[in-house]
Amino acid sequence: MNAGVPGLMPVFESLDALATASLPPCLIVNPLSFRASRGLAEQAQAVAKARGAEVVVVDGPASLTAAVDAILARRQRHVMVLAGDGTVRAVIDQLASLPAGAWRPDLLVLPGGRTNLTAADLTPGVDALTSLQRGLAAIAEKRWDSALVERATLSIEQAPAPARRGLWVGAALIDGVIRRTHAHRIGGDGALRTGHLSTLSSLLRLVVLAMRGRSGLSCPELRVDAGPLGRFEGKVNLLLATTLQHRQGLFDPYATRADGGMRLTAVSRHATRFYRSLPRLITGRFSRAMDAAHGYLSGGCEHVEITGLAGYSLDGEAYDTDPARPVVIRRGPSLRFFAT
Repeated sequence: MNAGVPGLMPVFESLDALATASLPPCLIVNPLSFRASRGLAEQAQAVAKARGAEVVVVDGPASLTAAVDAILARRQRHVMVLAGDGTVRAVIDQLASLPAGAWRPDLLVLPGGRTNLTAADLTPGVDALTSLQRGLAAIAEKRWDSALVERATLSIEQAPAPARRGLWVGAALIDGVIRRTHAHRIGGDGALRTGHLSTLSSLLRLVVLAMRGRSGLSCPELRVDAGPLGRFEGKVNLLLATTLQHRQGLFDPYATRADGGMRLTAVSRHATRFYRSLPRLITGRFSRAMDAAHGYLSGGCEHVEITGLAGYSLDGEAYDTDPARPVVIRRGPSLRFFAT
């Protein structure tokens, strides 16, 4: 009742913000993720506890969902996640699925998996423990807000299934390679299957097979409609979409054309001079001839509709879809991340 009295609402909001700020930061750890499982999880927990942070260990979807629910109930603002891209995607999906205007915490993504594309975009070139220490110091010294950035999520939709949300999508041959790489890792033991070089060794094997025409990977027949950015139909080699910026490194396979909140690249199987243009494609230095008329569709857009897609990989996790119904990828809600 008192909330309706003029002048009291700002007071209540200030008290609520003060209570939220006084809560300790929370570190969510998935000790089963690749890097975390090699002693990093224990080291990170020790660092966090020494700084007064709460540590929550998760080992699956149910415990992760419960941990995020508890954070939301307490309005625990500073949340750090040490895990692979799949666990990070699950956190992002849960937060982005909240109603418009709902309260959300700030996130610090620590590299605990194999690829760690999300962490590499937000804290490039920084290892997990250093990033954790920087985040905890910024909270203690009240510098956290100055290092926050917003990133929009991607929303991947195929009715009637609920939307899935993440930060990057790979389809066509990209999805096939990711699935093959996962199968390669779980198909045996040894350093080349389970170690740091497992992904690289799998990719090299696929390249050798492809050069012999024996990779077993095929280009799907797709209809891709990105609105004002362009459209084409036919066999598609590569399809990528993201809201990440790829701030460091050479890999940034998106043209700087148009805008719209997300970035898209789709390449036809019959794209003109594909192999000669590959260095330009990978580094985002598209020439004027690399356009939709020549089999290259790349740049910023608000959404893309894809028909014929049998599956895709979202933040490294593979999902199957019905090729008879369109898949829509659009910009989703934005979240706040601690970045360095």
